[in-house]
Amino acid sequence: MQALDKNRYDEWDRFVYAGNGAIFHTSWWHKAWGLDFEIHVLFDENGEIQSGMPVYVSRFPGMPRALNLFGVKGLTKPPLTPINGPIFRACSRPGRPSIYSHAKKEILCSLQSLPRLDFYDFHLWRFCNDLMPFMWNGFETQVLYTYVIKANSAESWRSNMSKKTRRFLKDARREADREGYSGIITDAPFCDMDLPFQETMKTKKFEVAQYSRLPKWWEAVRNKNSGKSYLINDRDGKPVCAAIMVWDNRTAYSLVGGMNSTIRRDSHINMLIFERMINDALGMGLDFDFEGSSLMGVERFYRGWGGELKPCFRAIKMPSKVAYFGFKTHKYLTLHRKKSWISSGETEGN
Repeated sequence: MQALDKNRYDEWDRFVYAGNGAIFHTSWWHKAWGLDFEIHVLFDENGEIQSGMPVYVSRFPGMPRALNLFGVKGLTKPPLTPINGPIFRACSRPGRPSIYSHAKKEILCSLQSLPRLDFYDFHLWRFCNDLMPFMWNGFETQVLYTYVIKANSAESWRSNMSKKTRRFLKDARREADREGYSGIITDAPFCDMDLPFQETMKTKKFEVAQYSRLPKWWEAVRNKNSGKSYLINDRDGKPVCAAIMVWDNRTAYSLVGGMNSTIRRDSHINMLIFERMINDALGMGLDFDFEGSSLMGVERFYRGWGGELKPCFRAIKMPSKVAYFGFKTHKYLTLHRKKSWISSGETEGN
């Protein structure tokens, strides 16, 4: 593989949309974040792009900040980007052995082209489900999940919703009438959505890297006609709930959401926005991807909408001892060392 000339990035973006990539693989998505990145590609005998991946080097997201003192950096993904890693053209030969061998060859070629770094963190697109090349090369693998409502279920998706979600959706409509909330405002300026986003980040104690860049990123998304914002105001015009959906030529993704902290505990008003996003996505002939979450409450909320459970995979490698022990210590403190022995979680049926 070789670094693609920046003058040919438009060619890469066409390859992404024509092949098995997502909006998050495009060059313009990375440019929108103002990042220093490269795109590594492999050409076929006709000079056409056969496979490739964006290469963005940064600190490990969520890693203890103390590791910054050691200059630990590696291959990761931009902010608000659920997917990275290699993509490749479909196999031209029939038969499963040929298809599977083709996928392994392309992934191995991508891994061999990687620069030497302290760590590598891939969140693979759900169509990239062959982990063997990563395992052969010492990567740890994790299974993650998302829920997807398929494009062909535009007329029937509501039949799969849980009873609790149906009830909360009715409550949200009554709440909107009772409190005098506005209807759903689309394509509002980013500054109008900033308050619910900021308050949600504060409540959940997480941060979006390069948050100050979000307005410019959103401007780039809108210029590409690849996203829509959703906003609900109270009767005084103050924003109470907001969300952003982005899409490519296959799938729409729920990417950013927020609620005013004063109503978060008792309100279901954000469900009206999710209902609208789902309908908008299916109306464009796209799958709707909730973009997954490992947080119990958020996962339960997504599950209630009745989407199909879809596994996706993460592959991590830590050649650096500092990165490895920092990562393992962080996982131990946040995952394995819990107050309760086992968290039962709350489940719900139909």
